[in-house]
Amino acid sequence: MVPMLPRGRLFEEHEIPTEGSDVLHAKMMRPKSPVVPKRLVVIPPLIGAGASQPLIIFRNLTRRGTILLSFEYRGHPHSTGLFTLDGTVIDTQYALIWAADYARAHGLPLHGFATCYGLVSLLAQFRGPGAQDLLWSLSAVSGLFRMDQTIRFGDFAPLFSRRLGVELDEAALIEGIAENVFDWNGDAFRQALLEYLGGLFPTLRVGRDFFEELQYHRVEIPQTLLQLAQARYLEGMSVPPSIPCNFFFGRHDDVLGLNVPEGRDDYRRRASAMIPHAVLHECEIDHFGIGTDHDPVIEKLADLFEEAEVRAVPLTLKEGVRSLGNVHP
Repeated sequence: MVPMLPRGRLFEEHEIPTEGSDVLHAKMMRPKSPVVPKRLVVIPPLIGAGASQPLIIFRNLTRRGTILLSFEYRGHPHSTGLFTLDGTVIDTQYALIWAADYARAHGLPLHGFATCYGLVSLLAQFRGPGAQDLLWSLSAVSGLFRMDQTIRFGDFAPLFSRRLGVELDEAALIEGIAENVFDWNGDAFRQALLEYLGGLFPTLRVGRDFFEELQYHRVEIPQTLLQLAQARYLEGMSVPPSIPCNFFFGRHDDVLGLNVPEGRDDYRRRASAMIPHAVLHECEIDHFGIGTDHDPVIEKLADLFEEAEVRAVPLTLKEGVRSLGNVHP
């Protein structure tokens, strides 16, 4: 029996267990009656984002019978534990297992969808066996295929150098991070980080002690920075051709550099090299999905979910998967 939400509530809240005592806060948005749920779509979040953000942006998918599920990485306001970049991959694994169990229990197909960094943590699940037995399709809007599409140590180094009063190039910065020689709570680092992230994401909420909803006192800062510098989450990743993959990207996405033809060409080449059967869709949107194609993209996503469900034969609501293999970084 489908639980009814109290009048006025948009979300159903859940807790996803991980190892030890840590739990991930999750939210679910259901179709409004009389629309019958037809599928579950799990959405790994952005770093700094709450669980409700992607549900609100893509809420119109519920009109086509889609239940949306997202969560918060460890360290974020309603999840426990501390944040690390490696942890996002592990947290996505736990969320995907939980979602697969839920989908199977309710007789629903499960799809994976992401935006920006969430695509990295989702694709990383395909470094080992398991994810291919759970997902009926994989899609993204403005998804990342490599870490330096957004954060670049070479761009941050001169800002940090100026505030430290010490000459640092990218290599020296990464060496200093590895040796943990910097004061992560000091004004030099925090103000440089504020300047860098504020310039990179001018529409987001960035402060000296926080990035969106992520407070820095809940971040393992040196570990996260070193993991960012050394991240190879998608090496050895392989998505089988039996899983349809569709990636939407915007002609006005200046965050990923897709607002110029060479940037879009590079994006296509990289996506096709990593997932040869992927279908790329160029759209009139920016990095945050804003633009004249916002609503058409959502309708197309719903069409693609339905098409995958019609074609899928082997993915028949499998038994629960307790581990997705070697997805740990």
